[in-house]
Amino acid sequence: MAFMQKALVVYPADQFPLLEKIHTFALTHNITLIDVTEDEFLERPGQFTDQADHVVALVTDQTAAKFIDIAKTLNFSLGFIPLIEGGPLATWFKLPKNQNDAMRLAFEDDPEAIDILRCNNEVVIGSVTVGATPFVNQRSTTWLQREQNPWRYARYWIALLWRSVRNLFAIEVLPVTLTTDKKEIKTAITGLVALENDVHSAAARLLDTTISVQDNRVSVVAIAPKSITQYLSFLLQSLVRKETQGKLPSCIGYIKTRQLHIKMEKPVRVVLDGRAHKTDDILLEMYPRAVRINMSDTYHDFHEAIDDNKDTMRIDNLPQNEERIARISSHLPLFTHALESDFRELFIQIRDSAQAHPHYLALMVLSSVVATLGLFLNSIAVIIGAMVLAPLMAPIVAVAMGLLRSERSLTIVSLKTIAIGVGLGLFTSALLAMLVPVREITPEIASRLQPTLLDLGVAIACGIAGAYAYARASVMRSLPGVAIAVALVPPLCVAGIGVGWGNWTMISGAGLLLLTNLFGIAGAAALTFLVLGYAPVQRARKGLIVTLSSVAIIAIPLAFAFSTIYQTYMIERAIAHQQLVVEGRIIELTNLEVSIRRNTIYISADSVSTQPLDENSMHELKRQLENRWDRPVVLELGFRYRL
Repeated sequence: MAFMQKALVVYPADQFPLLEKIHTFALTHNITLIDVTEDEFLERPGQFTDQADHVVALVTDQTAAKFIDIAKTLNFSLGFIPLIEGGPLATWFKLPKNQNDAMRLAFEDDPEAIDILRCNNEVVIGSVTVGATPFVNQRSTTWLQREQNPWRYARYWIALLWRSVRNLFAIEVLPVTLTTDKKEIKTAITGLVALENDVHSAAARLLDTTISVQDNRVSVVAIAPKSITQYLSFLLQSLVRKETQGKLPSCIGYIKTRQLHIKMEKPVRVVLDGRAHKTDDILLEMYPRAVRINMSDTYHDFHEAIDDNKDTMRIDNLPQNEERIARISSHLPLFTHALESDFRELFIQIRDSAQAHPHYLALMVLSSVVATLGLFLNSIAVIIGAMVLAPLMAPIVAVAMGLLRSERSLTIVSLKTIAIGVGLGLFTSALLAMLVPVREITPEIASRLQPTLLDLGVAIACGIAGAYAYARASVMRSLPGVAIAVALVPPLCVAGIGVGWGNWTMISGAGLLLLTNLFGIAGAAALTFLVLGYAPVQRARKGLIVTLSSVAIIAIPLAFAFSTIYQTYMIERAIAHQQLVVEGRIIELTNLEVSIRRNTIYISADSVSTQPLDENSMHELKRQLENRWDRPVVLELGFRYRL
């Protein structure tokens, strides 16, 4: 490789040891050097560049931009020897880590022209940040030392997380106008990053495309969350996302253009390669092939020159609706607000499903008939068929939307529809119970007589799924599965059978399960619609208080029921694992059935032995059990011979 015959060496006043090495290198390779201090050169650059066409500068990433700016104006070539090993400049320009190799590269007679980005007439080598971004300063010690060992790398990630959380509490939405040569965009952002050589940064990782820095264009990442939750999601993705993931994050816009004018309503903080400014007017301009610099083969292989004359405008994720911009500019909401245009079709669909149409009445009767007969037959398959037929899910979701948005008419109509459906179900199942000459409580009936907090959990999960299915047309086909999971009609029909038989225990137990499902679904659906942005928190407050209070009230008896079931389980387990000894005989109990009523334990079991227990032995066993749990025990014992 040939070297320059003559070069101007610009050095900081404190770099004499390195300057001596450069002179030794120049003598070895017959290079004529002219020395000048950095201060002298920057004060009168034209005076010195008349003496040589190539300048070798000992630089940091802060001072390199000054030399590039002067080189563009005076048209001389550049070679860089970085003073900070592994710093941003060396990383961006792919300069050799070894100082001797960097010296050789700086004096090579092979400069090539590269693109130069200017921001408000200042040269930008790495990137420009506007407003709040979660990315760590790449001139910080944390960033520079991140790859030295695992502890340094952990510190780097902790710094990222801390900066992200700190920005979350100080986040400010900035209304801006972005103007290219061909398009004007009015939007609102929290931050913006313009990328030049810093193509491996966290901002660049958010993109689903590889950035080329030699394409006559500047790549701009606009961060525009519509809510705090969306911003949190963005923070997580910016920390863990790898390059080229397939699509942009939901609050990211990407613009690639030759020139971008950014106009804001008030001055904000702008950082150019670590140099902080404050302005409300930013002009980014790309100057293609503007400066000749000695770059490594690695740089040219990675940044192959491309004459790209096309702009890229991926701005669908940027808020452009005036109502949206006004809302988030005044206050970034906790959840993304859906605008009226976003859910007009959904609201029409929900209003329609809240009506008690003839098909609703027919399906309600048919599903009640099928469910009641399935309960009598103890057939799970028949009961599942009834669940699919049941149309109750739609008006419950409508109630949730009505309460959330304080739509009084929608709420009342939906409640009436639910009441009509419940009344039809009770009447149909009660009539069948009186007509069918069977008075047996089947296992399928019995399973719906003791609801617990677990049933409330099922209802809440199904309410979330139901609301999400309505809000997302692509998953509407999943609604039959939601209906099966929540099982609204079977407990309704069990309560109806209780009405037909005059059995208050069945009516109260199944009725509680029905109310659990109704309130659980409605409350969870309302919260889901809130998270999806179908009402602001202020508007939804009253409806949420009503629904959540109802769920809390219904949870009280469920908690008691769950506590009773848990106590029963613990007693059964203790008896099954405890060795009972009565009058020297080991008593083995099987077929255990335990229930608790009014602080009394009822135990039904079979004793297995070669001879039955006498009355004294049974009284002794009863006494041991009462002492064990310190409460009355009613004991029913059968006998099974073991031969």
